[in-house]
Amino acid sequence: MEIDLVWLLVLPLLFALGWMTARYDRGQQRREVRHVPQDILQGLSATLSDDFQSATDHLLCAARSAPDSTELHRAVGNLYRKRGLIDRAIEVHESAIQHPEMRDQDRTGLMLDLGRDYLAAGLFDRAELVLQELVGDDSVSDTNKNAARLLLMNIAQRTRDWSQAIGWAQAIYEHQGSFGAHDYAQLMGHFYCEVAVSAIKSNRADDARIALSQAEKFASPGPWKRVALIREQMNYAQTNNAQAADTQHLTACKVCGFRSQQTYWQCPGCHHWDSFAAAKS
Repeated sequence: MEIDLVWLLVLPLLFALGWMTARYDRGQQRREVRHVPQDILQGLSATLSDDFQSATDHLLCAARSAPDSTELHRAVGNLYRKRGLIDRAIEVHESAIQHPEMRDQDRTGLMLDLGRDYLAAGLFDRAELVLQELVGDDSVSDTNKNAARLLLMNIAQRTRDWSQAIGWAQAIYEHQGSFGAHDYAQLMGHFYCEVAVSAIKSNRADDARIALSQAEKFASPGPWKRVALIREQMNYAQTNNAQAADTQHLTACKVCGFRSQQTYWQCPGCHHWDSFAAAKS
């Protein structure tokens, strides 16, 4: 009987405490929502509607009022880069990375952003310094290292340093990284074809044949077709540029729409491989 009386007193108390806790949690959530800066909410809304001008303005205002918010600075800088305002993107990201209480994870993200900024601006030397620091840092995760390696591989392509491009592609593959829109065999095949083309221009036929043999080891349709064309050119002693084959009709990149009277193996606009086809009138 005494036990029953105790439960009769305790159960209502527990119920009341539970009800009060639930009310407090809901109130706390409402207060947190009310305290989300309007600039952030408006910036997100503008981003979803593709209004990058408005999104950038609102997020930049929010970032200035919260100088320790790394994610806000990253978002603002990345929006600047997408709008083509590369100088402003670099300024925002460089300013954020100098924060005295920067966490390692946030610093890594900002360094990747800076690498993308410098690459977009054509500042390849500065991009390489930032990205190679990430690759050599034991505290950086494999995922972020592969992201840095991919950017370094892209820099090597822009500067036409095909040996470096091959090295970075191999490193990404060995660390099980992703190549985005391309696959490993496709890239490696074209990289070795580029080495062959360079050798042909320098009258190094033996080096060109070695590079073509390497390209043939990678099972990818684009490079295989290209190898056959280069070998045909070599057989006829044609040492003209094998990067582009003259055509009699207008061609266009299927990715970015770049148009040309030539068919390129790599689009000069968006740098995708095997993306050219006859243009639709």
